[in-house]
Amino acid sequence: MYLFFVRAFNDIDHITPVVWKMSRDNCAVAVYCINPEYDIQSDYRLNYLKKLGIKVEFIYNDFDQNLGRLHRNLRHLMLWSFAVKKKLDDGTGQTSSSLSRKLVPFARATGIFFYLLLRLIFYNKNWALNILKRSKAKVLCFDWIRPNQFVANVLLTAAEKMSIPTLAMPHGVFIYTNDSIAIKSRPMEAFEKLNRYDYVIVQNQLYKKIMAKSGLSSKKIFLLGSARYCSEWMEQNKKIMPRAFITQRKNSTKLKIVFMTTKVRWRVHTERMLETLDMLSNVDGIELLIKPHTRTKKEATLYERLPLPNVSQISSVELCEWADVVMVIGSSIILEPLIQGKPVLYLKYLHANTTLYEEFGACWTIHDEAELKKALSTLKTNKKYVPYTDENVKRFISDIVYGGPKKRNVLTDYQKFIMNCTATR
Repeated sequence: MYLFFVRAFNDIDHITPVVWKMSRDNCAVAVYCINPEYDIQSDYRLNYLKKLGIKVEFIYNDFDQNLGRLHRNLRHLMLWSFAVKKKLDDGTGQTSSSLSRKLVPFARATGIFFYLLLRLIFYNKNWALNILKRSKAKVLCFDWIRPNQFVANVLLTAAEKMSIPTLAMPHGVFIYTNDSIAIKSRPMEAFEKLNRYDYVIVQNQLYKKIMAKSGLSSKKIFLLGSARYCSEWMEQNKKIMPRAFITQRKNSTKLKIVFMTTKVRWRVHTERMLETLDMLSNVDGIELLIKPHTRTKKEATLYERLPLPNVSQISSVELCEWADVVMVIGSSIILEPLIQGKPVLYLKYLHANTTLYEEFGACWTIHDEAELKKALSTLKTNKKYVPYTDENVKRFISDIVYGGPKKRNVLTDYQKFIMNCTATR
């Protein structure tokens, strides 16, 4: 059995295509969520895998048969706390909205307390060894997760004892070309995160160089392209993706724009970004929606009282299909509109980093608010106008998605690599 461990939206986005491909070719695969907070029941990608007959479950539910009553009771309290937190977050509780906001952190802290207690008492190396033996695990596939997160460490320790190969797979597409890309960046971060794994998979040469520079052995790093953005999965993803948004707003005559933000941690000029959003709310002839980064947590309050609609719950793929124009700061989501052939405005002046897509000239680079207003005026007249070439876009996509000029069969390469791990370990 090939085991895949997931924890959040982004890594599911990049791991699902590989699981789907391997299942189609009759490989024995299973997906286990190691984050007890994540709502796997509402994830359309995981639900799709379930419909295909693939095992998708919380690891804490599927391997608890011999842990006893205390474990079941503590686990129930943990899951109940997280369920209350989700209900309050969704605004479906019976309390007032102000009280709900105050109770959310308490409910979450309670859930985390019980989870940590469960990890301390029950989720140890013996528990992990039992999982690998019972599942007849051949390979363990994680995302680029730190070993100290959730139960990754005990699973890695058990895999080492049983000589089972471990992989770290992408949970995003790295696009930054400068050093110190984040506030309080640590230069050895990649090495510290990934040195425990036998193999580390990357999509492109850019991140391979950065990982090797951090001290990670180049013998561990393998370039396989982007499973999330390869054409085979993008076509399939459009077939299974739930849709509701586009049909509701498709008749707008205005210039339709989606602004995809990024995490403030990536050296974003927050005040200037908020000023830009305020300015955009007063531009005539446009309909602008804000999609905060999918990993935005504490920063979510930044977008609560803006004079623009927050569409954080809508799929980025669907938003890009709806939009005439997409705005980005520093995010790999730029690949979606570029592949769809939509104009992309890169608001370079809103952060302190540099990106691969600006170096390739694969976007409309905007340096200040005056340039942004001028670009929008041009696009209102001609929604298809861009100052960059199709050739630059193709070169960028080839480099970032397929790892070079030659278009590889990405999902087949992932499958072959994972299946060959046991032979080459």
